[in-house]
Amino acid sequence: MSKEIQEDKEKKDNNIEKKEKKSLASEDTYFNLQDSLKDLNYKKRFEDKKEKEEIEILDFNDDEENKKEKNNKSVVKNKKEKSKKKLRKGEKIFLLINILVILGIIGFYAYRTVYYYKLSHEVEGEITLRDKLTALDNLEFQNDGLYEKDKYFYYKGVNVNNYVYYSGRMYRIIDIDNGIRMIDSDTSTSLVYGVDTDYSNSNVYNWLKDYLETLKDYEVYLQENNWCNEKIDVNNYDCQKTINSYVGLLSTKDYLQAGGKNSYLNNETYFWTLNVDKDNKPLFINKEGSINNVVSTEDNYFSYGIRPVITLKDEVTIIDGDGSYENPFIIENIGNALLKDNGVGSYVKYYGEDYRILKIEDDGVRLISDNTLDVEKNYKELVKYLNEEYIKKFPKDDLVKMNYIVNEYNFNNKYNYKDVKETLSDYVIIPSVGDLFLNDTDGYWLNTINDSNLGLYYTVDENKMFFGDLRNNNHKVRPIIKVSHDVVASSGKGTKEEPLVIGDNNVE
Repeated sequence: MSKEIQEDKEKKDNNIEKKEKKSLASEDTYFNLQDSLKDLNYKKRFEDKKEKEEIEILDFNDDEENKKEKNNKSVVKNKKEKSKKKLRKGEKIFLLINILVILGIIGFYAYRTVYYYKLSHEVEGEITLRDKLTALDNLEFQNDGLYEKDKYFYYKGVNVNNYVYYSGRMYRIIDIDNGIRMIDSDTSTSLVYGVDTDYSNSNVYNWLKDYLETLKDYEVYLQENNWCNEKIDVNNYDCQKTINSYVGLLSTKDYLQAGGKNSYLNNETYFWTLNVDKDNKPLFINKEGSINNVVSTEDNYFSYGIRPVITLKDEVTIIDGDGSYENPFIIENIGNALLKDNGVGSYVKYYGEDYRILKIEDDGVRLISDNTLDVEKNYKELVKYLNEEYIKKFPKDDLVKMNYIVNEYNFNNKYNYKDVKETLSDYVIIPSVGDLFLNDTDGYWLNTINDSNLGLYYTVDENKMFFGDLRNNNHKVRPIIKVSHDVVASSGKGTKEEPLVIGDNNVE
């Protein structure tokens, strides 16, 4: 019995021990869970705190950026307010002036841009000579060139590009005002001014009327102008009485304005001016370029050169050129194939000989040699030599027989070069007083009587003035021929550098 009791007791004790162990295990698990929960809660709180701190840092940065932005806006606002305050303090006028100046500058350069664009994109023949010349870039203030004063333009100095080629002749522009005035760059001929020193009654004035008829289509290109017709004081120029015509002469005022002897107008020849001085003496420019009034001796009057002045219309357009001597402004078509369609003065290479167109007539074209021949003859031998020997250079079918005059020119007929003594006819002749281009060369005979009683005929001396000499003396020869209307040039422009070419120019 006691053994069984003992075994029951041991079982109970074992059960109790197991229960206590189980209870302890459960308690340990419980405390472990509690610890785990505490750890998780602590971790979560730590992470929450860290996140909160990061958010606070970001919020702080945002606040700083916002403060900076607000500060910047505040600075800008303050500047604007200060600017507004300045404008309110009377600087609106200053600002307005600046705006107007800026707009003016913009407008000025915009105009220049448009103007020069049009100028560079114009079709040839559509640019007026006036617009081309008076462009701002062409004006000078201290060097040789084009000057401007109150919209009056004039050339001054020696080296100026003011050449214009018109009607077979080279001109130089004097000024631009009401039209474009030009002077013949060469001395066209020589004459005594006249016994009567009134310009409108002078030989020079009458010759200039004939000169007008040699200009091609002058009514299209030229306009009339006023020319002084009273005595003047060179040092105090004032002219109230004028005469109106297409062609005139250079005034002493224009000559001095351009620079006088130190100007492009001084071509180192003797030539008449438009004016008569207070002593009733016609004024001229001498070879040195000075203004002079010595026009005669007791028994002789001097023949000085004539340089015609003409006035182009403002609307005349440019075809080609830049105004230099080598490339003058061209205002008309040149280099026409048919000889008669070219201007008087055009250069011609005719079967190897250098000529210029002297006159265009109904039945042909007269040509005057640009040089003298390499022979010297007395006056009596001239006609025979020219019409029997020299004529062989050219085809007979081209040449036309022409009438010519023998005129007289002296004090007895008041130096009237149209006083005809005899009319003759030949194929080859020589020039007379009154012809164009007499001053192109020198040392040759003229077909004009100086004194019939003494047998004196005129020659052109080294100063391009007329000198009477006996017919038996020898001088050079300068021929004139006349060719038919249907003669055609094979090439050339009619300029000195590029003459119209006719016939075989390899002929000796």
